[in-house]
Amino acid sequence: MDKPNVYDFGIDDDSVPSIEKSVEISEDAPPTVVQRYFESRYATNVNDKPNQDYSVLIHSNNLCILSLASSHVLMGKTIEKIDFQVSENTHRLSNIMTGKGKRGAQIVQAGSTLCKVHCSDGEEHKILSAIPGKLVEMNSKLAETPNIMLNKPDDIGFIAIVLPQKQRLEKIRDGLLTKEQYTLKHSTV
Repeated sequence: MDKPNVYDFGIDDDSVPSIEKSVEISEDAPPTVVQRYFESRYATNVNDKPNQDYSVLIHSNNLCILSLASSHVLMGKTIEKIDFQVSENTHRLSNIMTGKGKRGAQIVQAGSTLCKVHCSDGEEHKILSAIPGKLVEMNSKLAETPNIMLNKPDDIGFIAIVLPQKQRLEKIRDGLLTKEQYTLKHSTV
């Protein structure tokens, strides 16, 4: 009878470490997409209104994602609905643009109303643009599930994407707080 091929390397199975112990695994998680490709900036007291604070994520291609900052007056409230009809002639979700130059996009200024939020306590709050530029996109998911604006502001709960003029971007960036400045400002309040 043939013996099966058994290799004896002279190693005891108990002396071989498990793969988890033989490979060094870093405790630091890899950077998220936002951390890797966006610069976090903050606009506080937009239009001189207290706690009208917004996060502005600036991409290397100059697109800016606007969302609520953790100190915004809406944080901690419950949103009933969001109204995108900001004036008689302007409905933000009907923003239609074409091409690389974003022709036909609605133009917003810093402080322009992007939408109106109706809260369960009966209050109404205007959500303002923190920066000037062309309105590339409003987050249409907010119409269906408005509270994602509060629960996941830097993710699927973003408010809008705005494209500032290239020649004005540096001035806009310099006018916004860095993450460190924002954290320091709100840790002393």
